[in-house]
Amino acid sequence: MSTNASDLLVSADPLISAGPPERVNYATGVLLQAEDFRDEQTYHRGRLATALTYLLGHGTVAGLRSVGPALDDNELELRVEAGVAIDRYGRLIEVTEPWCIRLARWFAAQDTGALRSAVHRADGQPIPVGVVVDLFLSVADCGRGKTPSFAQGPFDALDALVPARLGEEPSFELVLRAEPNPSGPQNNWPAASAPEAQRREAVLASYRARTPDGAEADLPLLVEQVDGHDPSSVFLSRITIPVTLAADSAEDQRPVLDVTHQVAVDSSTRPFIYLPGKWLGAEPGA
Repeated sequence: MSTNASDLLVSADPLISAGPPERVNYATGVLLQAEDFRDEQTYHRGRLATALTYLLGHGTVAGLRSVGPALDDNELELRVEAGVAIDRYGRLIEVTEPWCIRLARWFAAQDTGALRSAVHRADGQPIPVGVVVDLFLSVADCGRGKTPSFAQGPFDALDALVPARLGEEPSFELVLRAEPNPSGPQNNWPAASAPEAQRREAVLASYRARTPDGAEADLPLLVEQVDGHDPSSVFLSRITIPVTLAADSAEDQRPVLDVTHQVAVDSSTRPFIYLPGKWLGAEPGA
């Protein structure tokens, strides 16, 4: 489930497929085109993204608490509070206000076969039968306003339009987990207490080489990610939705929401970016 519909007037983020960094060389008398200004933006955005990626990694920087629905909430409203994260390309994702996902409506829109594949059974646990889904956060460019322009590509028009601004909007997605034991995020970076040789080797081996054709865009999937979904997204929470479904039910039998159990939201394995001794000034909120 994505919060943003794709905008056909918005091209792909050049930061994803950018090659080695190049600055625009300004000189008197040089004619500047839209591509030059785009390259200028991409250079500065890319330098910031590289610094954030290698200094901090990816994950939640502040906020983005996931709050599960109340037991008596028929809509099963999942709430994600405002906050900031860094995706795997080093792009900042800022959620400026709380977002709500009505799990009951999302559940009703899913295919029966897909729901059945994500049913997990755990006898003796608080939720004996549940559909397991993971909540991911990514960023999407959305056009803001329209302004006249020359037609781009194989088009011939005198009234062509382009977005006047690009808004970097958060995009949430629920991903069904069909694996028998779906893995959560794993941090392979050495702990602060690790031997010096291990920490040094981690630094020496952590660089991901660039190529002129932008092949760096092909991010390898992490253990918590599913093929076919955005590999740059950040894991937020694992959600177990209680359902009723007999083990010997027919293949076309649809799981039914179990309102006697509460939806479980687990954010304990979420990747956090935490800097000990950070100077914050004001006390964090309760």
